[in-house]
Amino acid sequence: MVFSSSLFLFLFLPITIVIYFLCININVKNIWLLLASLFFYSWGEPKYIFLMIASILVNYIVARFIDNTNNTVKRKIY
Repeated sequence: MVFSSSLFLFLFLPITIVIYFLCININVKNIWLLLASLFFYSWGEPKYIFLMIASILVNYIVARFIDNTNNTVKRKIY
């Protein structure tokens, strides 16, 4: 599925947007967009889905370390 395909434009995108706006909680919205994004990328090349998930987890953990640290030197290291 590519961004200019009919499947994306007339099925995936509208469903994703409708469900996004039906979600009330921001955390649920974020989880929905994460899952929709993973589905979209796995549709094109499913063998890289685990690499994508690993990258998301590493980036999330490092971002949490940066957010929880007040020391400027440690923030730059992370």
